[in-house]
Amino acid sequence: MEGLSMKSSRLLWGVIILLFGCLAACKKEKPQSPIPDSLSSLQELFHPAYQINADSIHQMIRICLNENPVTPWDSVLLAHYQEKDEFFWLNDSLVSDKPAVQVADSMLFWLGNISQHGVNPNLYPVDSIREELQQIRTLNLREGKTMNRLLADVEYQLTAAYLSYVCQLKFGFLPSERRWNDSIDHIPLKQCDVKFAMAALDSLRANPNAAFHRAQPASPLYHKMQEELVRVNGWGVTDTTDYYRDRLLVNMERARWQYALDKGQKYVIANVAAFMLQAVNGETDSILEMRICVGTVKNKTPLLSSRIYYMELNPYWNVPQSIIRKEIIPTYRRDTTYFTRNRMKVYDKNGTQVDPHSIKWAKYAGSGVPYTVKQDNKTGNSLGRIIFRFPNPHSVYLHDTPSRWAFTRNNRAVSHGCVRLQKALDFAFFLLKEPDELLEDRIRIAMDIKPVSEEGKKLPISAAYRELKHYSLEQYIPLFIDYQTVYLSADNNLRYCEDIYKY
Repeated sequence: MEGLSMKSSRLLWGVIILLFGCLAACKKEKPQSPIPDSLSSLQELFHPAYQINADSIHQMIRICLNENPVTPWDSVLLAHYQEKDEFFWLNDSLVSDKPAVQVADSMLFWLGNISQHGVNPNLYPVDSIREELQQIRTLNLREGKTMNRLLADVEYQLTAAYLSYVCQLKFGFLPSERRWNDSIDHIPLKQCDVKFAMAALDSLRANPNAAFHRAQPASPLYHKMQEELVRVNGWGVTDTTDYYRDRLLVNMERARWQYALDKGQKYVIANVAAFMLQAVNGETDSILEMRICVGTVKNKTPLLSSRIYYMELNPYWNVPQSIIRKEIIPTYRRDTTYFTRNRMKVYDKNGTQVDPHSIKWAKYAGSGVPYTVKQDNKTGNSLGRIIFRFPNPHSVYLHDTPSRWAFTRNNRAVSHGCVRLQKALDFAFFLLKEPDELLEDRIRIAMDIKPVSEEGKKLPISAAYRELKHYSLEQYIPLFIDYQTVYLSADNNLRYCEDIYKY
């Protein structure tokens, strides 16, 4: 035991206890492993292969370290073993016969059950670590092995596996560059960093078993998918099983990803794949759920995160140039009443209104159109009676719609990219900081809906009343337009949906 520091001697004392514990046990019953039962065999334990030296163990661990760390947890692993003489696993729990304190075995239990997270069980070297632990505990060294080598391997592999396990369960197993095709707009995500990995080591140091439990994803959706995975795996191997199992594996991984924008207590998730929106209020433990229409396969709704800050009543629609070229011009050439029927006006570059019949639209079908088209507000406007705006580079929004028929369809990928809301009025009320009867009635009146409060009923006949045209929210509401082909409905049931965009 030469060369052990006081601290290292204390950390490794459990291994020495094993030697004497095994010798004591030999007096009571015939040993089941090559434990010395005579002076001559006891002398074998003084062979250099059995001698424990903390400095030697540290040196062996450092040889294993990656000098060019790829991940934040690699960096923390490298820094810890280069700078400190602290072991996490080489203590009395390594050889204890009390299950409650067998920390290494607890870690192996969690690693060995990684498949419950939909992750390949071969990701971690559980069997090889368990075999090395057995050699340590039985003092049965395989040829070419030394106790120092085994202890170094166990310490390094368990710590490396722990950090990888905790960090990837928290932020996802797929590297960021493999999560989405470059052509797909996607929501910014949090990434594991050195600070988090260092905190994970602190948790391991303070209470290992609590750290293992804390690493488990806790969302209701995740737990439902774990239960469903067990059920699906019990079906046997069929095409149907593969369909549901693959859906679950993909969505469990996505459920581990964390939005860079914090949700807070009140947030909105528009699930493009499911054609559903959920407005969640954690303070009241309530969910407003509604059908939505999203972009067609040709005009996909972009995935994004933002903050809703503003609602506009009875908006005008400034028609995008792409729609003028691709849809309005071809339709007008077949039906010259198009502009009149849809209450659309045409303006030149100076903002002067021009007669659409005086324009030779055919010459602009494939190139830039030197005119703007605006649809009148209120009845029949494509944006409906209310629109909810949020910063984004795609010029997409959530809005009402006069086309109520679309909400009866199963496939509601029918828009040009914006998200149409089935319950726009209810959504407006959800966004308010707190219930406000008078403000809610002002919104109703602007949308040609009868007010319900006594004070609200007096508003339209008041000489001082001015119709509400827009309202800025007192608090921004986080919005996430995401893509989940397995999701949890408001009634707490797991739902599957089709991969409409083939993501």
